[in-house]
Amino acid sequence: MNLAGCHATVLTPSPADALRQNVQDLQAKNSALEAQVEELQAQLAIKAGSVSTLPDAQVEQATARVAKISIGSLSRALPKKKSGNNLAQPERVMIFVNAQDGRGDPIQLTGNLTLEASLQSAGAVMPLAVARWSPLQLRNAYRSGFGSPHYLLETPIQAPPTIVDATALVVVTYVDGWTGRTLKTERAIPWPIDDFQAEKQVEMKSVP
Repeated sequence: MNLAGCHATVLTPSPADALRQNVQDLQAKNSALEAQVEELQAQLAIKAGSVSTLPDAQVEQATARVAKISIGSLSRALPKKKSGNNLAQPERVMIFVNAQDGRGDPIQLTGNLTLEASLQSAGAVMPLAVARWSPLQLRNAYRSGFGSPHYLLETPIQAPPTIVDATALVVVTYVDGWTGRTLKTERAIPWPIDDFQAEKQVEMKSVP
């Protein structure tokens, strides 16, 4: 195979490139606005009574309901950045919440959610944070890009700086806005102080 005759083609940027990008951006924004208008019109139709609020049996059976919530394995406490030789301390928790219907398919939450984080050490329980999300706040926290659809919830915490050997526990309680049902789940998340201490010791040993 002779590669001597191969030449790379370099495309010179032109003013038309920026114009095409602007057109694409405007089209995307227009599509998003049209979808929002359609959704608002559907809500107004229900409130105005032009759409029956009592669907037939098949529509009712085909409407998915939240059957299970869970906390993702990537949930964790996030530290502040190290400043000099100071040990980094956790400053917030980042929690991934998944919701499923009765068939195990992803479903969006339309209710109120409460997140409680605590630290358990030597038989004592120390609260770290309590945070709440309204239905609209939950919708804004919904993520559906790469991977499974989920909710990304973050809240600051007050971590005792002297606690090392501990277990961080997160409890999520969801109250469905349509059915009034309460779903609850909990998960122990990694507590990163030990890892940061080990990293600092390695850094100190490497200093000549």
